[in-house]
Amino acid sequence: MNKVNGFGTYQNTYYDNAINNKKEPAKTGRTGSSKTGSTRKTDSNSVQLSDRAKALLQELKKTYSNMDFMVADYESEEEAAAYLARGTKDYSVLIDPEELERMASDDSVKEQNLSLLDDAVDKLDEMSDQLGDKKDEVVRLGINIGKNGEVSYFAELEKAGERQKEFVDRILENKKEAARTDSKTHGKYDYEHSRRTTLYASTADELLDKIKHVDWDAVKEETTIPTPGGRFDLTI
Repeated sequence: MNKVNGFGTYQNTYYDNAINNKKEPAKTGRTGSSKTGSTRKTDSNSVQLSDRAKALLQELKKTYSNMDFMVADYESEEEAAAYLARGTKDYSVLIDPEELERMASDDSVKEQNLSLLDDAVDKLDEMSDQLGDKKDEVVRLGINIGKNGEVSYFAELEKAGERQKEFVDRILENKKEAARTDSKTHGKYDYEHSRRTTLYASTADELLDKIKHVDWDAVKEETTIPTPGGRFDLTI
């Protein structure tokens, strides 16, 4: 399902900066309650886990080899999406650190959340089959397991811009001519043009509906320059 796309390096750098450059350190969780328990947030926005939680995380990665698991403390859907966007496998899974600790210390909580995860993946698989042509626009799908097993869904979409299509058409038409012309215009068509958007939903059905009804005309086209270390976003 997942596409390893051309803007991944730029995007991950962008999201990393968005997280690390927050004006204030997080004080509360999504529900507004103070963070407690055996995890501790660091300046780099990572968390420290107990040995039991670390062992469980490795177990999950081994059992669900087609998923990228991330454990992070976050405050908003946008920040959760920033972590989920780092995934490169079929699905990205973000788990609240306190919930992971609960899973590691209580087998019943673990089994309950794993059942929720399996059910969520089944629903995303079914959703993918219903996307039709829209499936090509989906870059990444993710599942978020929050406090007390609260599950939500995430989708990252990309649509090539008209100028990008122009370049692709030229390449298909005459690869040699396109390469010669581009070198004379100082890499005019080396720029990448696309529209990107992120969707959140509390159910897979809601996510499917949002994907099907994305208004791309309302999403601003972005221009990025490929570079060895990532991409520069020229959107104003």
